[in-house]
Amino acid sequence: MKPTHPDADTEHLAAIRRSKAAGFGFLHLHDHAGVAAIHAERRHAGAVDTYTVRAPGEAIGARYRAEDYGHPSAHPLWQATGTVADVIHQLLDLPPHGSPGAPNRTQRSRSELWLPEGAQP
Repeated sequence: MKPTHPDADTEHLAAIRRSKAAGFGFLHLHDHAGVAAIHAERRHAGAVDTYTVRAPGEAIGARYRAEDYGHPSAHPLWQATGTVADVIHQLLDLPPHGSPGAPNRTQRSRSELWLPEGAQP
């Protein structure tokens, strides 16, 4: 991840701390230069909420049914991209899985990820 001005990171770090307090666990993904991304997830009320961060302005979050999570053909119930703070805020503001107003229909994820010919998302 590229360093930014410390004051600019305050909002994003506060959101990550808020997610930790809400029960998210973290995994640092490394490349040859060090930490390349942070992956966070929590299992809660029959769902898995997850987000991955590469930079303050580059985050993706999703909610999956717990029974679908980890399956290659699974589609999220909800997904968002944006800044770290925005994605975490949206994810934490979702109603608990199964409650009124919570996303309950899977949606085909939009992807900008390059996949080799013949590979299926």
